[in-house]
Amino acid sequence: MASIEQLYSALATASSDQQDATQPALVVHAGQIAVDTPAVASDMSNADLQNWFLDAPDVEAVAVVKNGAPVALVNRNVFMEQYGRPFSREVFGKRSCLSFANQEPLMVGADTPIEVVVRNAVEPESRVMKDGFICTRDGQYFGIGSGMALIRAMSDIEAAKTRQLLSSIEYASAIQQSNLRHSQTELAACLPSARLEWLPRDVVGGDCYFFRATRNGMFGALIDCTGHGVPGAFMTLITLSFLENRVATGCEEPDPAQVLSELNRYIKKVLGQHATGGEAHVVHEGKSDDGLDAFMFVLTGNGLDLQYASARLELAVLDAQQPEVLLLEGDRMGVGYSDTPDDFAFTTRRHTLQTGYRAFVTTDGIIDQVGGPKQIAHGRKRLYKLFADHRDERPQQFGDTLLASFAEWQGQQHRRDDVCFFAFTNEA
Repeated sequence: MASIEQLYSALATASSDQQDATQPALVVHAGQIAVDTPAVASDMSNADLQNWFLDAPDVEAVAVVKNGAPVALVNRNVFMEQYGRPFSREVFGKRSCLSFANQEPLMVGADTPIEVVVRNAVEPESRVMKDGFICTRDGQYFGIGSGMALIRAMSDIEAAKTRQLLSSIEYASAIQQSNLRHSQTELAACLPSARLEWLPRDVVGGDCYFFRATRNGMFGALIDCTGHGVPGAFMTLITLSFLENRVATGCEEPDPAQVLSELNRYIKKVLGQHATGGEAHVVHEGKSDDGLDAFMFVLTGNGLDLQYASARLELAVLDAQQPEVLLLEGDRMGVGYSDTPDDFAFTTRRHTLQTGYRAFVTTDGIIDQVGGPKQIAHGRKRLYKLFADHRDERPQQFGDTLLASFAEWQGQQHRRDDVCFFAFTNEA
């Protein structure tokens, strides 16, 4: 079974394992982009330097050296502009080429990390992007690096980092989905007509689910962890790892409230989010404040006997005898958060479902999505009206209806969160 350790390993090392051998070696040191451009001596006259530039039309800058050590940098365009002014040739022609040189250029050793060069290049008053920089080795002139070469090197580094990150996240997605695959198999065996939809906002997500066949029925959970993307994925694997060890296929039906209470203590222990002190003055250990909302249930008696416990999620139920949506709510307390007491006891509730019912539970991805004509949040009221209006649809069909309605509501708006919902009935 894949675990949280595997996800961590994927994000840390998968990029190096999957590195594309066809990619050129990245520039990591200043010496790799330094060009061995001929230097000029500090006693060269400006008149001679003008002729030197005319004989080297492709050189944008030249280092000035004394006894092999660089002392200044001359930008071709700056020199030509200043030396071409009226009377400059007469006044400065025989003087040292240091007259129009930058005598405080950026000088770095050949082994200097490229990131250090970039930090210096973007300092106020820096002329690196215009003039370039001088590279040395053992104090002697080694070459000149141009601003354009520096930009290309950093662009290549950022592109490589992006490729590595995407590769790691793709691998992390495979691990996350492998944790969910067993639940899909169990659900298909227990409730073949159910509709389960998992749509992470990013490649990996913070919503998850867990289903296991029990001795007399089925245990199920829909879970909304803090955040989305990679942080949310870490939370889902912490949660799924706990449930995998707590609820085994074919076991006696667990108490949903007891599972939630144990999960609360487990997350607080793993993340170090214990609260100490009285209600008037609570001190939280650690810096994180992460947790989850969840709806956990046990379904027995041919799918009619429901035991459930909830942490801020609710189950919507439609029976043939009732025109309105019935909301089965639980505790208004999150799981694992710093302000949730370590010993908080969730409550198990019971409800008898009627034959032919429709039941639906969702995380808040649909509810909080901004869209529609007024660009406002979708909200619960609109969601449950849609559920009631399509009460005659089977779970699979209602899932299609909901996704179409959600896509229309979202329109061109950016998806705000992960989306996960579960619809089921006792009918085959």
